[in-house]
Amino acid sequence: MDTGKLINKISIRLRRRSEKDGEKSRNYRGSGGGFWILSWLTGRDRPLYQKDIEKEFGLRPSTAMELLKTLESRKMIQRVSSERMGDKKIQLTEAAEDIRLALQQGRITRRRDCSLRESPSEDLNTFMEGCREMLRT
Repeated sequence: MDTGKLINKISIRLRRRSEKDGEKSRNYRGSGGGFWILSWLTGRDRPLYQKDIEKEFGLRPSTAMELLKTLESRKMIQRVSSERMGDKKIQLTEAAEDIRLALQQGRITRRRDCSLRESPSEDLNTFMEGCREMLRT
């Protein structure tokens, strides 16, 4: 199997798992991407903007905007005016509180490491370095 196809299969599997985790929370029914953004926003102690999300997740502005629109329409976030010219700060709403609590209590697992935790550390290091190299090119 070629590298691109393998990476695509991993991506699909991770997306499905995060959608399943999102469904465990009472109020959240949505895309895995939106779930990752909510989980990342949780516990941040500084103002966050769309540009921060684009950088963190490697998203194009249009993709980040669509995910944020979806989260906003579901009352999970709100965008409020800030002191930065033209930028709106992203804040979690009360409706997103159950996501934060579920993450904090471990009812929703963060699957960033997938099942790699059981892999020998040198294999994991090699894999991670390969992934970083692919993102650099």
